[in-house]
Amino acid sequence: MGFFFFFWGKEEKEEEENKFLSSIFCKKKEKKKKTWCLRLFIVKNIDNFETPPLVVLSLQKQTIIKFFFLDFSIFSEPKNSLFKTMLGIIELGIQYRTWRSKAAKGKKSPRSAPSTPLAKMAKQLNEESISLESVMAEFKLSNTTLRRMMSHMSDNMDRGLESGLERSTIAMLPSFVPELPNGKERGKFVAMDLGGTNLRVMLMELEPGEPMRTKQFNTRMPNAAMHGTGEKLFDYIAKALCDFLIERELAEECLPVGFTFSYPCDQTGLRSATLLRWTKGVTATGCVGEDVVQLLEDAIKRDGRVKVNIVALINDTVGTMVAAAYEAGGHCDIGVIIGTGTNASYMESSKKIVHGLANATEEYNHKTMIIDTEWGGFGDNGEADYIFTRYDKIVDSKSDHPGVNSLDKLIAGMCMGELVRLVLERLCENKVLFNGIGSKMLRTRNTFPTKYISEILHDDCGVYSNTRQIMDELGIEGATFSDMLLLREVCVVVSRRSANLAAAAIACVLNRVRRPSMLVAIDGSTYKYHPFFNHWVCEKIRELLDPGLDFKIVQTGDGSGRGAALIAAIVSRVKREEEKRLRDLEIQRQKAAEAEEKRLLEIEAEKEEAEERARKISEMMRYQIERGAEESHQRFDQ
Repeated sequence: MGFFFFFWGKEEKEEEENKFLSSIFCKKKEKKKKTWCLRLFIVKNIDNFETPPLVVLSLQKQTIIKFFFLDFSIFSEPKNSLFKTMLGIIELGIQYRTWRSKAAKGKKSPRSAPSTPLAKMAKQLNEESISLESVMAEFKLSNTTLRRMMSHMSDNMDRGLESGLERSTIAMLPSFVPELPNGKERGKFVAMDLGGTNLRVMLMELEPGEPMRTKQFNTRMPNAAMHGTGEKLFDYIAKALCDFLIERELAEECLPVGFTFSYPCDQTGLRSATLLRWTKGVTATGCVGEDVVQLLEDAIKRDGRVKVNIVALINDTVGTMVAAAYEAGGHCDIGVIIGTGTNASYMESSKKIVHGLANATEEYNHKTMIIDTEWGGFGDNGEADYIFTRYDKIVDSKSDHPGVNSLDKLIAGMCMGELVRLVLERLCENKVLFNGIGSKMLRTRNTFPTKYISEILHDDCGVYSNTRQIMDELGIEGATFSDMLLLREVCVVVSRRSANLAAAAIACVLNRVRRPSMLVAIDGSTYKYHPFFNHWVCEKIRELLDPGLDFKIVQTGDGSGRGAALIAAIVSRVKREEEKRLRDLEIQRQKAAEAEEKRLLEIEAEKEEAEERARKISEMMRYQIERGAEESHQRFDQ
């Protein structure tokens, strides 16, 4: 059945917490001091909760509550058997007699109606725990399941490299970026970063051996641009770029521009890519199937105020990888985004990029290339249904693009808040939360943004000011202390499932790269602002990574923006190096031509000399013959 515990704790001063505890604990006088005493309870199903319930206390109840909420990870550490035992659904001691009676008789005995308020509370908690347990169990993923997912992902990556989306849900798109920065980049470069709902324009100045200098402008994309026509969308982007350069008196400089475009594209060249589909809530018409660089250049022409040169179109994960490599001295193995959406990039051998290079519009002569995996599409053909819950399917069916970007919706921040809201709504309907009342807003779609999860998990213990404010914003009244704990538990379970899936995807790529020590660069708001996401991801990767491999995770700041400018710098450097190489080749060719010409002249001169010698010899021989004939004639005449 479980384990039995006897705990004592000091009385809490908080009125609401006091009220909650008074319904569970019995008051007892001891040496004229009021204390709280939990006589007995039973722990069942110890693997079903991510966090220990509040009523599991130590000798210093207040201390352990503070410690628990300040250092959450300790309580979720699976190797700690004491706290592992404490994880679970609790029943109060009032249920113990009934259970013992059943065990003794070996048959089911009718449960008598609760006779005291405490018994009623115990019965209610028992009924609620069954419902809560079933809901939370759907989000549990074993390492066996995660390794199964990794195997399917790796197979899809291989098929994507060979055949693209014809045989895979992971596109494995070529970026045509051949290398990482080496510290020799110099000059002024412009970056534009369009990802999710934000647009950023950045000016970067680079000099070898000096810190980069940046100036930038950030704006939120208006709904009219995101959901209107493609022309409106790109006109808005072009206007932001022109305003930025004019303000800095750079309109006529014709600066190189790197454009980070964080949506699936079929890239056939460094500055040529066809949009495959919109993601992250964008639905602008007239863009799918069109060349993104051409759309931007047309919009800049329509504006007509600046002169720029679009040198590269990149994905945000490629930019993140490049930016991290610049900071790490030219080395980075994987770039990952976990924000509104999720994606990854890594360096692949050009020999394996069969599909991408077969459709290229320009010759590619480099040995390696950064691959934009577009792993967010994994599961679109139903190959990963085993990791979907009923809530995931509801979110997908009501999304802007049903059946598309399945892994995006499981991991990234776009849908995480809505998943939590759906779970809370169901728990409320079953009277597990908020006494079954809830609020109209809680039952309204997309009213629980993902930032609520981070804010709730950032809450200080005992106060829960963020949680209270969020419940006020949702219109929830009369929430108890236990409601706040359950709300926190739902946020933990749902977001930890996302972290585990992200870790499995990263481990899959690391197992493909297979270096003894690898660097993973991660950017994105979900990863950055969630208080436990980094810890959970690192912990799970270590469990899933092949033996003998090691890794380090670094968080990049503004990787996609700086990455775009750095790629523009790389392109300029590679172009300079290529021009120098071509100049050197031309000089060598000229020298070789001159040498060849000299050799030919020497050969011609030698030939002429030989001919002259032959002529002279021939003349001499002819002369001798004629002389001999003449002498013979003279002797004959005599």
